[in-house]
Amino acid sequence: MFHWDKTINAIDIPACNIVQLFRSMREIQLALPGVAAQQANATLCQYQIEGGIGTVAVFHLHKSEVLAFYFSEPRIVPEKKSAEMLDKGLNFVESMGFLMTDQDIHLLDIAEQELLWASLPIKTGLPGEKKLMPVAAMAKRAEDETAAKLDTNRTYSTAQEENKETVASAASSQVIDEGAATVAEPEKATSESELKTETADNVDDLLAAVEAMRAKRPGLRARKSAQSAEEMRSRQLQLCETVGRILASL
Repeated sequence: MFHWDKTINAIDIPACNIVQLFRSMREIQLALPGVAAQQANATLCQYQIEGGIGTVAVFHLHKSEVLAFYFSEPRIVPEKKSAEMLDKGLNFVESMGFLMTDQDIHLLDIAEQELLWASLPIKTGLPGEKKLMPVAAMAKRAEDETAAKLDTNRTYSTAQEENKETVASAASSQVIDEGAATVAEPEKATSESELKTETADNVDDLLAAVEAMRAKRPGLRARKSAQSAEEMRSRQLQLCETVGRILASL
């Protein structure tokens, strides 16, 4: 299990303490408890700490400018159990619709590790991080902004009415060269059958990409026993649902 620790906004540890680092391949639409749905990306990190290995999944909510730190339970495990906790963390993040890729930080030299780790907001937190705003408060703020825009539009309309005669007089004096006007030909709409074919191809490509990524995950196959046909069908169904959520966010 992974739990959101709202008291944490950064993990300021040296890059040499990072054991594993995974990042999402793209942003998706994500909603967390008390936070409106918005574009987000994900990072999964394992790091050395006194007493063992810590595992944390971090979601960067761009509109709210918030980092949500989800720590494993237990938060620290012995090194021999770190691989099992890594698999749980990957399953947790991927169940939300993210496709994760290994940054291979352990293969980089010290300077490159420091550069990669410093480029992530996990280390120092976001510079202008905001407090989480409840959905109701966000809706109220949106209503206030809409009302302000309406007032601006009314003022603008009044000004337009006052200058209507002047604008009409100036417009009547202009010479329009109709021969120079060109009309762009509208693009042809894609037929429904072509869209369905393209979507099916994209689903097949994503399924193949996910299976290839999971196949390359170091040591994952070796740690899992052979699965039955029923388990395989269940995993395929779960994978299809995940891909469906990704396509729905496009």
